[in-house]
Amino acid sequence: MQARPSLLFIYRNLPKSIQNAIVRTLFPTYIVAAKVYVTNDEGKFLAVKTTYHPRWDIPSGHCDRAESPDNAAIRELFEETGLRLSELEQKAVVFAPLDATVQVLFQGKVTGTPTLQADNVEISEVRWVNRDEVDLNPYAREALDVILDHKTTYWVSNIKRP
Repeated sequence: MQARPSLLFIYRNLPKSIQNAIVRTLFPTYIVAAKVYVTNDEGKFLAVKTTYHPRWDIPSGHCDRAESPDNAAIRELFEETGLRLSELEQKAVVFAPLDATVQVLFQGKVTGTPTLQADNVEISEVRWVNRDEVDLNPYAREALDVILDHKTTYWVSNIKRP
C-alpha cells in the first residue's frame, strides 16, 4: 500500500507566497504598538488629546512595517508632541489577545520645560498633567497601572475595543 503524502510534505513544496498566505489565514496576526510615558521635573506626565477619541492618551502609535518598537516610540513621541527624546527605557510589554495587539511600554524623563507642539492631525492638545487630572482612555490607564503600580515587565490585558 502506498502512503499518502503528508500535509507537511505538501506544504513544504508549495511556493513561498502560498505558504505565507496559509500561515496568515490559520494563525492570528497582531499589531505591535509603542506607548510612551514621559515625566518632567515636577513629576507630571505628558498627555495627548486625540482628535478621534473623547478621552486623553499618552503618546503612542503602531509600529510601521519593519520598524522596531523603540524607534516607533521615538517617532510617535516627536510626531504627536514635537518632543525629541533619544533615550527611552522599555518598561513592559502588554499582550492584548482580545484586541490582537502587543503594546510595548516605554518611559522617559525630560528636564526643564521643552516646547510642546500638537500635530493638529491626530492630536489636538498636549500638556503635562497629574495622574487624575484628565480622563484617560482605558489603554493609557492600563499602561500607567502597569508601569507605576504593578511594576511588571509583562502584562496580559483584558480590555477589548468597543
